Amino acid sequence: MANKQFKVLVPKVGSDNKDGTEARLYKHNEVVDAKSKWQEELMETFVANGWAMEVKMESTADVEEAEPVRARDDKGHYIADDPSTPDVNEAYKGGEAPKKTTKKKKTTKKKTKAKA
Repeated sequence: MANKQFKVLVPKVGSDNKDGTEARLYKHNEVVDAKSKWQEELMETFVANGWAMEVKMESTADVEEAEPVRARDDKGHYIADDPSTPDVNEAYKGGEAPKKTTKKKKTTKKKTKAKA
């Protein structure tokens, strides 16, 4: 069984152990990793009352977020994109070009002198 994770929306006091003999405050925005059955049941109660919500955490360890790399030929020269293949960009390894970003130009107000 994979551990479920819950995000506390409303600060509430709840059990801190399996027997229910100790209590603690579950704080706002705290993510609780329900490692055992009693924790999962407690958090399901929080969800039912609107005090928490279940969250899906994805591991970023296996996600590759590398910068696009330009493709090169045997001599080390850049390879150009072939316009006859619009769905693939041969100029980059993996066939995808980087996303274009636009910079916002700074504008300054023109200073005007008051006429006397």
